[in-house]
Amino acid sequence: MKILAIDTSTKYLSLAIVDNDKILAGFHEKEDMKHSSLLIPTIDKLLKKCNLKLKNIDAIALSIGPGSFTGLRIGVATCKGINLALGIPIVAVPTLDVIAYNFIDEEKRILCPLIDAKKQKVYACFYKKPVFHPGGGKGALLEKMADYILTDIESLLKKIDRPTLVFGDAIKLYGERCENNPLVRISTKDWYPKAEIVANLGLAKALRRQFTNPDKLAPMYLHSKYCQVKI
Repeated sequence: MKILAIDTSTKYLSLAIVDNDKILAGFHEKEDMKHSSLLIPTIDKLLKKCNLKLKNIDAIALSIGPGSFTGLRIGVATCKGINLALGIPIVAVPTLDVIAYNFIDEEKRILCPLIDAKKQKVYACFYKKPVFHPGGGKGALLEKMADYILTDIESLLKKIDRPTLVFGDAIKLYGERCENNPLVRISTKDWYPKAEIVANLGLAKALRRQFTNPDKLAPMYLHSKYCQVKI
C-alpha cells in the first residue's frame, strides 16, 4: 500500500511516500512555516522522484495535531482537496504519538512529549515503554496511558509518579521546573514529528480501514474555547 504522509504541525515541513514499510522518498526541513507555498510543490517533487502520480497513492496519512494552528489547517485543507479531487482516503494520526515514537528505543522510562500550547499551558501525553507484538513479532508499539491533555506544567509534573523522559519545545520554557522533579529526565534529542513515522502509524490504520470522513476531518486543537476555526 502506497502512503503519502504529511506533517505540517511545526516549523518543519515533513513529507514521505512509503510503499508498505519501504520509504520511497522523504522531505524533512525547517521551513519557518512557509508550508502554504511549499506543501503542494514538494509533494509533486517527491512523486516525480518516485515515478508516481498522485492517483497512484492508496491513502494519505496526516498528522492532525496538536501543534501550530496555521500549519495544521494547511495540512487538513490540502488533504481535503486531494480527497475531493481524486477520492484518496485519509487516515488521521495524532501528532503527540508521532513525536513519542522518536524515542521508541527508550526502555527504562515513561515517555512524555511536552509541547508549548501558549497561555502557560502544555500539550502532553504519557506512553509506556515499548510493548512487543504478540506472537513473536519484532516490531514494537507504544502504549498510550491516558488521553491527550492540555494543562499547566505544575499540574503535569504532579501526575508523574515513576521515571519519565520528557522532550519537546516546551523544555525551553519549563526545563528547569522539570529538572526539579527527581523522577524526570530531559532529552534534547531531535523531537520534531517526522513523516516516515506518520506513514508507519497511518499504514497500520489504513490496513484496518480506519479512514477519517473527510467532511469531519479537523485539526486536534485540544482547547477549542480559545480557537474556534471551521474548515
